[in-house]
Amino acid sequence: MKYIESKNNDIFKNIKKLLLKPKNRKNFKRFVVEGLKEITLCLESNYNLIELYVCSEIHNKKYDDLYFKYKATNLSIKLYKELSYKEKGDGFLAIFHSKEFHLDQLILPKNPFILVAESPEKPGNIGAILRTADAAGIDAVIIANLKTEIYNPNIIRSSLGSVFSSQIGVGKTKEVIEFLKRNKIKIISTLIRNSIDYSSVKFTGPCAIIIGAESSPLSDDWVNISDELINIPMKGKMDSLNLSVTAAIVIFEALKQRNAN
Repeated sequence: MKYIESKNNDIFKNIKKLLLKPKNRKNFKRFVVEGLKEITLCLESNYNLIELYVCSEIHNKKYDDLYFKYKATNLSIKLYKELSYKEKGDGFLAIFHSKEFHLDQLILPKNPFILVAESPEKPGNIGAILRTADAAGIDAVIIANLKTEIYNPNIIRSSLGSVFSSQIGVGKTKEVIEFLKRNKIKIISTLIRNSIDYSSVKFTGPCAIIIGAESSPLSDDWVNISDELINIPMKGKMDSLNLSVTAAIVIFEALKQRNAN
């Protein structure tokens, strides 16, 4: 197994550039994944592995299949810790080829259940939304007006790898609306003004739940086109919830209804 311990090594420099620079991830169509679980999910989701790296000072089980199948390169613990984006990494890093997230690539069932997030700003929130969507068995997560990029290390970390196993589509708001209308999907938007209690709405048919960024309401495009405008009643002084919390509350109400039919 090749062993790397110098910061001047080109392999180390290239991994660091992919981690720190979105432009590099976009231009080279590559991204970094940390963690054996996440790497395994990425492989199971048919991503193309370019290179596997292992810090044997942390993970020394050399009988693991990944060691032999992909001929891992060994990183010193000093280099690994500089590259690690987890509080306590397990010693695994990998580089994969990225995929595109076009709306027309989404494969929907007869009764699709979709989550749309408009202009989410925080990668951690996007990752949390993907985890919630995965737990609920959402058929697709669509992001309108994406402010970051899907392969941001913080999204990968906070999603616990569900970013790889989820169906994801990305587009501008009007493109997303056109996609939903074309597929005859009911649009249910989460708002505060001129809206009704989310629990009074039917989610049993083909539907998409639309959530907006915490710092701003949904755009008027959604207000004008939505089939339903809903809110989550709150008893305190706050008038909004964390994006991923909002998504979870509405998604699991919808899931309860859909499972009852």
